[in-house]
Amino acid sequence: MSAKTEIEVLRDEQPLHQFLTFRLSRVQAKLNAQANALLQRHADLTLSKWRILALVGAAGQTRLSELARIAALDKGLLSRNLKLMIEEGLVVAKQDDVDHRVQHLSLSTKGQDLFDKTLPKMRERQAKLREPLDARELDALSSALDKLEIAADWRGDDV
Repeated sequence: MSAKTEIEVLRDEQPLHQFLTFRLSRVQAKLNAQANALLQRHADLTLSKWRILALVGAAGQTRLSELARIAALDKGLLSRNLKLMIEEGLVVAKQDDVDHRVQHLSLSTKGQDLFDKTLPKMRERQAKLREPLDARELDALSSALDKLEIAADWRGDDV
């Protein structure tokens, strides 16, 4: 068995707060808090509801199962938020003519107005988040995130 390289030793001794998952979680928590504050201030909307609003708005019409797949959101949380949004008149649910278990979701006029109002703010936020990064860094980040998303499918069965 070969001796560990200096990099392997450093990696093995990395402090917990420098673990990739810890750092990603911390950044995600900060980004969620930032988005929630922005959405609350401009639209009295939570981030979870905004994500649903944005996905339904972008799709035009979709189904709950499709939303859960695309957004990688918990189906229970998604279902609860969707129910509230239907009650608030933001989303319209229409039962499928053939399969009555399926509901087609679309934005109501009120939901579309809210989507149109908040989308520019959220696009501005995205621009601000990208601002400190140059094109090379954005490409590297995108590539790294693509690879991490694939790596996240590993379930550790071989360990």
